Amino acid sequence: MALAQELREDSKVEIVSSAPGGRDLSIDYLRTTLTLLVLAHHSSLAYTSWAHFNREHIFLSTAPIVDTTRWAFFDYAENFNDVFFMSLMFLVSGLFVYPALRKHGTLRFLRDRLLRLGVPFVFAVTLLMPIAYYASWQLSDRNAGFFDFYERLALAGFAAGPPWFVWVLLFFDVVLALALAPFQLAVPLAERSMRSLRRHTIAAVCGAFVLSAITYLPMLKMYGFGTWSQFLTSPLSFQVSRIGLYALWFLFGFLIGGTGLNDGILSREGSLARHWPLWVAACILAYNALWFVPKCPLLHGLSTLTQGAIEATLWVGSCVMSSVGFLAFFRGASLQARSWMLSLSKSAYVMYLVHYVYITWMQRLLLYRPIPAALKFLFVFLTTTLLSWLTAQCLLRIPKLKNIL
Repeated sequence: MALAQELREDSKVEIVSSAPGGRDLSIDYLRTTLTLLVLAHHSSLAYTSWAHFNREHIFLSTAPIVDTTRWAFFDYAENFNDVFFMSLMFLVSGLFVYPALRKHGTLRFLRDRLLRLGVPFVFAVTLLMPIAYYASWQLSDRNAGFFDFYERLALAGFAAGPPWFVWVLLFFDVVLALALAPFQLAVPLAERSMRSLRRHTIAAVCGAFVLSAITYLPMLKMYGFGTWSQFLTSPLSFQVSRIGLYALWFLFGFLIGGTGLNDGILSREGSLARHWPLWVAACILAYNALWFVPKCPLLHGLSTLTQGAIEATLWVGSCVMSSVGFLAFFRGASLQARSWMLSLSKSAYVMYLVHYVYITWMQRLLLYRPIPAALKFLFVFLTTTLLSWLTAQCLLRIPKLKNIL
């Protein structure tokens, strides 16, 4: 009886952890959830209390469309996403780099990445982003039609918009693939070290915090929070203070993926997955500490530098704990193979590429209308999700595009 029950439990784990085709549900669902958070994040930016629009220079605005209807809760929710979700997206992207390099070799890996990331990036910034940003340009003081706007963008080198993530990921892939060749002998040692983290989760999380702080805080102090720059030329833009942090988390993903998902810190039998409710609670506590502690009256007597250091340290802590909390939940919770979620998972990359067009024009449609901000956000988010998914379904039916996307 005990053996039969154990076999049934093993069978249950297999059903809930794998999608058709042998893909791991937890990572597919995590990536899809992060994509939906990106859509929600951009859907809310028009309605935060601090949003502002610059009619003279629309790219100096906080968002392409800024509504007069606001809701302070979006400040809290948007900031939660902003603290961690791009770092975690880079980690997830890095998980499969080493297996792909080992399977295909460096040259084929680079060719595949150029095709899958480079081509969509060029298409997005030369066609999709001009359409998206034209919704904003119509509100500027210099609107003279779409073709005039497109010519101005082309002369300026275009604007990357959300696809900045794609080119940065491609850059990380290329650099890591080329840099890895001289260090092949060190790979087995790195694999053994990463396997040992399965039994030392707290130490691993503390290490991630220390390394993230060492990487991020000096850049933050030097360049400030919101500074963007270009690598060589536009549209290769990136957020200066965070580029090192993103590279670090991409490296985390590469190292974790080198051992395989089931043989390291992300093992379903490891303490991270087994104690996922505690890690999710820690994620919530860390973010609320970031949100409320800097507003505490007791800190107002401290110097501006000290207050900034406290807030920046809490920011790093929230980034790490939110990322760990999401990883723990998706690796530890029982996930069922739902057809609608599997469809979203297959469509997630396309949805990321095209969503900004729908968001800006949906926000433009609702601009100045006497509708509560929460309802405007809900309409923009749900409509964007549906239209982005439908676009993905159409594009993925084209055989040549399916191989890229």
